[in-house]
Amino acid sequence: MSPPPPSPSISHDTEVPESGMTTPREWSIEPTLRVPSEKRLPNKEANGAPLGRELESVEAPPKVVVGASAEDDNPPPEGGRGWLVLLGSFLLTFSTFGLVFQSLYEEVVLPDTSPSAIAWIGSIQYALCLMPGLLSGRLFDLGYLHIPLAAASALLGLATILVAECKVYWHFLVTQGLVTGIANGFVFGPAMPIVSHWFRKKRSTGIGIVAAGAAVGGTVMPIVIRQLIPVVGRKWTMRIAGLIILVVQGVANLLIKRRLPGTNHPGGLTNPRAFKSIPYSLYVFGAFVGFLGMYTPLTFIDVSGITSAHLSPTFSFYLVSIANAASLIGRVGGGMFSDRFGVINVLIGFNSAAAVTTFVWPVVKSKGELVAIAVTYGAASGALVGLLAAPVAYLGDTADIGRRTGMMFTIVSIGSLIGPPISGAIYAANDGFLQVGIYAGCTIVACAVILMLVKISAVGTWRGKF
Repeated sequence: MSPPPPSPSISHDTEVPESGMTTPREWSIEPTLRVPSEKRLPNKEANGAPLGRELESVEAPPKVVVGASAEDDNPPPEGGRGWLVLLGSFLLTFSTFGLVFQSLYEEVVLPDTSPSAIAWIGSIQYALCLMPGLLSGRLFDLGYLHIPLAAASALLGLATILVAECKVYWHFLVTQGLVTGIANGFVFGPAMPIVSHWFRKKRSTGIGIVAAGAAVGGTVMPIVIRQLIPVVGRKWTMRIAGLIILVVQGVANLLIKRRLPGTNHPGGLTNPRAFKSIPYSLYVFGAFVGFLGMYTPLTFIDVSGITSAHLSPTFSFYLVSIANAASLIGRVGGGMFSDRFGVINVLIGFNSAAAVTTFVWPVVKSKGELVAIAVTYGAASGALVGLLAAPVAYLGDTADIGRRTGMMFTIVSIGSLIGPPISGAIYAANDGFLQVGIYAGCTIVACAVILMLVKISAVGTWRGKF
């Protein structure tokens, strides 16, 4: 009997520069070779840490990882130094949301500007928190962390200080929308994927804790600003806010640290192969649809308090802070529930609650009812915002998580960019929030349905943990 034909050969020669990032000097793969994700090259040592390089064929979609990750050769410590990194990531997100005030701008700062135009300031800032993820995720995978993070942190603080000098609409649009948003994006970008370097079993809980930083910042900073404006004026208030951000970001930069060395995966800035995975593609599409309406109640609940419930502008302003504070329940609690029951299961439940609350929001008329809506919606929407990056970790391997997360963030950012202005235009055309609530609620319902399809396509059934 003739011996079996030899296996196709793979030749490689990998060098490890001082940065710890591996770059292939030469790869030679025969055209018919398909290497599944389980077959890896032998480990090398990079700066004392084992490094496994994975080869995947161009045709093969990324592997869906349920339960333990495929990265078993160098498991995360599940704590230790990771808790300080988690604190640093929490502080990074503290400054990235919550500094656009729709009702304050409509009533005081920009009274001659339409609500839809003002909504563009916040929507651009929210979108740019996610949109640079394509670049920041790739830089993270390559091993670049501290230099881009420090530059973005400094820009974020300085841009907030410069808001004090804004006088007309386009000043706010450029400074608070574009510049602050871009800085937020490069600060927020590495805060989520770095959790996977240090945690696996507690990964969703860790991501929820990091996301809680935005909820705390979105609660504390608006209250601080609102209390300071009557005392020191708007200009000095924004300067003080900028200094607070610089201090918080400085501490965060000192605490955050990578555990794994950078990896240079083929494909450059994007990885189109990831979209050959049906669960990943469905998840990205579902998150995009959800964010078309997710920020609508948070953007307009203070305005509806004034126009529909006839609340004072002072109290109505705090509805956003109440919603942000309640989002801690969804961000942290959702993460803990996800580790126990599955992240997609938890997201489906919280999305359903957010949809019901969004439908009810326009018809409430009293202070107590609006506070209840703010608490319920904040808790429900906090899970989707806080756990947005968590499912990506289960739909592929850790080594490429920055790029896959970045692609998802960039696509989702388009939804968060156009969603609030669409809602603002609907409100202006109908002079009320009923149609706005129907629009936003339907997008969130659609997101929940698509999440169910993600689960079915990933595990083959709607039952069980995923």
